Amino acid sequence: MSKLEVYLDPCTVNSRKVLAGLDMMEIPYNYNFISFFKGEQKSDSYTKINPMQTVPSAKDGDLVLTESNAILMYAADLGKDDSAYPKDLKLRADANRWLLWESSVWFATNYVYLVEYVVKPLMGAQPDQSVIDNEAPKWHKAAGILNTRLGETGKWILPGDKPSIVDISIASAVHLHEAQNLPLDQHPNLKRWISDVEKIPAWQQTQAAVDDALLPNKKKGEVRAEFNYTKDVSIEDKLTEIYFYEDPKSVDIHAPGDDLQTMTVHSGWGQDWDVDVNGFSLKDFTPAYNGSWEDSETVAKDFYPEVVEFLKKELGAKRVLVFDHTIRTKKNNEKPLTDQKNTSQRAPVRLVHCDYTAESAPLRVKQLLPEEASSLLTRRVAFINVWKPLTRVEENPLAMCDVKSAPQEDFFKLYLRYKDRTGENYVMRYNEAHKWYYFPMMEKEKCILLKTYDSDTGKAQFVGHTAFDDPTTKPDAITRESCEIRTICFF
Repeated sequence: MSKLEVYLDPCTVNSRKVLAGLDMMEIPYNYNFISFFKGEQKSDSYTKINPMQTVPSAKDGDLVLTESNAILMYAADLGKDDSAYPKDLKLRADANRWLLWESSVWFATNYVYLVEYVVKPLMGAQPDQSVIDNEAPKWHKAAGILNTRLGETGKWILPGDKPSIVDISIASAVHLHEAQNLPLDQHPNLKRWISDVEKIPAWQQTQAAVDDALLPNKKKGEVRAEFNYTKDVSIEDKLTEIYFYEDPKSVDIHAPGDDLQTMTVHSGWGQDWDVDVNGFSLKDFTPAYNGSWEDSETVAKDFYPEVVEFLKKELGAKRVLVFDHTIRTKKNNEKPLTDQKNTSQRAPVRLVHCDYTAESAPLRVKQLLPEEASSLLTRRVAFINVWKPLTRVEENPLAMCDVKSAPQEDFFKLYLRYKDRTGENYVMRYNEAHKWYYFPMMEKEKCILLKTYDSDTGKAQFVGHTAFDDPTTKPDAITRESCEIRTICFF
């Protein structure tokens, strides 16, 4: 099979469709980048290929194709996998029907949301709500049709257990659904299907180009920010401590966070993070829970079980114990770290730390499960925090230090003094080799898994993390609201 010559800019809806489709079908091609925003599609050389001056285009010898769905249909016939574009006449007619529907109905209605919520802000203009209000009935009608179809087929748009070019084509119109502010909650089958499409490797490979061009607020790249490290005074025979009650001993102590350092924080988007290698990972997590986050009892009763099943599935844990949670909302932003009233409600912690130590984690197992601890601690135990935003994270994001860049000797103990007990966390000494990552503009459909202890020394054991002030935060940014669930996973 000869290679197709394709001409496109993957940030555009129809170009991404073709690129993701070709990769999914493993069709060989030569990629010719045509910058849409630089107007290269209007050049004389490209106009000879496509007089309409649009992208994408494709050539195979003397054949020139200038419609994205036509390119996918032709490429599918070149491929070996019939599931991408079935050859059965009735199934193919059905596929063609959906491809025509995409170009005549679905693309047009989603394009309105794309222009108002993505393109206009990109150009410094404001969305026109009246335009959205006028388009909404058309969009919901089309979304309802697709939602019904997906309810009938169960997985993909065409019958079968593999995605087809129909899925890629129709998904392209909603490839920025979060930024487009599409009202997907009213169409659960559609919302589920989009999540499935976003897990297709060929789709994921094209995401970075889209974000770079159309979502500058996602801040692909890096920022410089101040982090509160802690000076290690153990060589002076001192301890680092925090008192959570008034005591004469708390007057002359070494408190944490006394070593302010400016660090480079890299965007973590587009990388494959492993909680057992890097100490953190990014996951899709859209729980069914819709109760109040302010009601701790309801959170424990209704949300904890979802977390248990989620971690069993994601990590392969045989048993998961959820033992605590913290809600960080607007009203708690000024709450001091040492305030012990309603400890499930707190402000973001701007201190480089890890929640447990090599000694305090096993002790916590003994405290929570005294009758079973001796048996449970004979096998692998890992403490995993599930950090989940409740709104888009536009300020005070969470940063993680890649465990591969943080040797164990960079951690040392912080003693937490309570009236009835003393707890332990780790804080970190500054090391210029530390590599920090965050997920700018993270949406509530995602969560971060944080490894705060692992009994298996062959895996990532402790991840340093902290909230930080992002210098690129806009003045009108949404105040961060998040939920952090603390768990113990037994393997």
